[in-house]
Amino acid sequence: MDVQRNPLKIYIQDIFRAKNTIENKYIYELFGMKFKNIMIQGVVTDSYNKTSKSINLEISDATGSVKVYYDCSKSNNNLKNDTIKDLSIEISKSYAFNNDNSTILSSMFNLISEKTENVLNIVRGDYICIVGDIFVDDVGNRVVSAFNCKHASIERDLVWMEELRYIYDKFYLWNKIPEEPKPLENS
Repeated sequence: MDVQRNPLKIYIQDIFRAKNTIENKYIYELFGMKFKNIMIQGVVTDSYNKTSKSINLEISDATGSVKVYYDCSKSNNNLKNDTIKDLSIEISKSYAFNNDNSTILSSMFNLISEKTENVLNIVRGDYICIVGDIFVDDVGNRVVSAFNCKHASIERDLVWMEELRYIYDKFYLWNKIPEEPKPLENS
């Protein structure tokens, strides 16, 4: 089975237009391409059930809205507590030995720890970009299970919509131009 390796950048409406494949219920097909992972972007219209590790969201773009479940413990961007602890020890050592790079190491550590602490700091009105999988919940609705969730901006969202328009025109729909209707013959 030839499945798209990179996440397929799509509008939210296409989450619901994609068809399940016969081979695997987690593989979908759209525009003649088979894919598992998707990338979507939009504005958070609702956030609920927030815990220390997960959050439920509803995000919308110009084409629709979708519910998203994000569990940050499943993200490959997270660092283990031991790693953070080891980094802080190394920074302390660099200051103790008057290392020239100690300020650089310290600022990098601050950025890393900030990123891991604010991973679920998502509120209504935020623009976010999500990479995840489509799955069907208990009620039969399509939902996105996110494994990467990044803050974006309104400017990035405008660029995103323009990128998608270009991608759809040049790659997804380029060979899907409908034929012109044939004229009716007069008898």
